[in-house]
Amino acid sequence: MQSTRDKSSILVAAIRQHTSVIHDFGERIRQMMSTSGNVNEEEYDSQEQSFKAETSAKVNLLSEQLAFANKELDELTRMKQNIAVNHTQVGLGSVVTTDRDTFFVSASIERFHVDGVPYFGLSIHTPLYKEMKGKKAGETFSYKKTTYTIKEIS
Repeated sequence: MQSTRDKSSILVAAIRQHTSVIHDFGERIRQMMSTSGNVNEEEYDSQEQSFKAETSAKVNLLSEQLAFANKELDELTRMKQNIAVNHTQVGLGSVVTTDRDTFFVSASIERFHVDGVPYFGLSIHTPLYKEMKGKKAGETFSYKKTTYTIKEIS
C-alpha cells in the first residue's frame, strides 16, 4: 500500500513533469513567433503569407494546448490538500496499480518516475479513466481490447 509520503512524492513529480511540458509549449510558441516575424516587406509575397498563416494556426493550436495544460496544473496544485486521502476505489488522486501499468489519477501526464517506479498521469476526462472509475482492488476493466486487473489502490 502506498504511504501518504509516497503519494506526496508522486504528486510532486507529476507537477514537475507537467511544468516541464508547459515550459516546452511556451518555448515552441516563442520560437514559432520569432521565426514568423523575420520577414522584411520586400520578401513578403503570397508564399510568405501562406507560411505566416500556417504558423499562426500552429501557434493558436499550441496556445490552446498550453491553456489546457495550465488548467491541469492548477488541478494538480489543488490536489496537494487532499493527497493524504487513502482511496479504496478509483477516483481523483488515486494511485492505481494494475497488472499492466501504474496510474496516478490526476492530469494527463507523460510517463514519469518516482524512486524508479514508472507512473502514468491519467486525467479524469479520458475514456480509460471512465472505464476504471469507481472500481476496487481485484476488479477488472477493459479499454481498447485490453483488460486490466486492479491489484492495489491507494
